[in-house]
Amino acid sequence: MRSPNLKSEDYAANGYTLLEMMAVVAMVAIMASIGTPLLQQQLARRDVEHAARRFIQHAQFARQAALFGDGLAVQILPVDHQWSRGWKVIQSEMPAQGGASIERILLRQGDIAPVEIDERASGFAGPNGQHKRIGFDAFGSAKSQSGGFVANRMVFRHQQVRGVERHAILSSGGRWRLCDPDQDSRACR
Repeated sequence: MRSPNLKSEDYAANGYTLLEMMAVVAMVAIMASIGTPLLQQQLARRDVEHAARRFIQHAQFARQAALFGDGLAVQILPVDHQWSRGWKVIQSEMPAQGGASIERILLRQGDIAPVEIDERASGFAGPNGQHKRIGFDAFGSAKSQSGGFVANRMVFRHQQVRGVERHAILSSGGRWRLCDPDQDSRACR
């Protein structure tokens, strides 16, 4: 109900017009359309970084377990023969009777989706499709499945966002470092 003393111009001064509201909604939509891809890129970087760091932590744990494990072999190997499905750190014991070796799982990592490990670019997949284990001896050195020293890398990539990757690089001494090819392409070689 209108007050007899107020005019329609007075009502407009007390609130927003439809045109002003539409302009504000349009500006918010434009800012959201600009910010969403940047947010997705940042979240993808975080996921890849987290998976790569977790792998390095588990590999460093495996190395420490080998150094202080009374000479027992410690290995990190892919789950179901695919690194992207996860990995496990196992410790192998040979029984005194000469029977089959006993494997104890020390750590296990499940599926790392939406992150994948590029099997073609990673050095821990063989040319014939076999997937290599990374073994650590009592001196902390990393060794391949065939017993040679390992110096290689794991390439972690995001499945949905292109161009987001990290390299976990292993030296022959069993030490790991994480490399971002966008930030330091020289160190990732």
